[in-house]
Amino acid sequence: MTERFADFLPHLERYLGAAREFEEPTALGRNRGYGLLFCYAPNSLVSVVTNGLRFQRITVVLPQELVCTVHAEQRKEAHMLVPLTTEIVMGRRAGLGLDEVIMSADPGPVVPGTEIAGVVAGTHPYAADGFDALPDSDGKAELQLITLLPATHAELTYARNNSIDDLYTAWENQATDLLDMHRRSAV
Repeated sequence: MTERFADFLPHLERYLGAAREFEEPTALGRNRGYGLLFCYAPNSLVSVVTNGLRFQRITVVLPQELVCTVHAEQRKEAHMLVPLTTEIVMGRRAGLGLDEVIMSADPGPVVPGTEIAGVVAGTHPYAADGFDALPDSDGKAELQLITLLPATHAELTYARNNSIDDLYTAWENQATDLLDMHRRSAV
């Protein structure tokens, strides 16, 4: 019998690039319950991925890990956003649903030097098909990978006041670079 989640790292590397850095769960002095992996793709993208959220006591249909992919020079910004979101998930003891909007109560940015005020939990807009679920040895999904799409306060408010589909349409119509945490709002 194959160990559960045994293909997690190979799965990440197949879709996101080589995992070249790892941050221990105790990096901040206390055990936060998850580490971080940093996967680097050959096309100058970096993905910050939680490693260990799947073992936490949170309510989910499938165990989850969170991913945020950005341009490599914005690694620091993604490194801030992923733990902020993960702490929300752990604090409420519930995983993320697809198309869920997570927004700061404060209209200001959560990542200094950007307009990013939260995330939309979604499927990865740039990874090949098959990325969003890690299959077990029988081919059944055993882990869900939720992609954190950085969004501005105006975009998140727009999604809440209209619909998430309206936000996706606005992003598409504006050809929004969802990998750029320094971008302007699309709405």
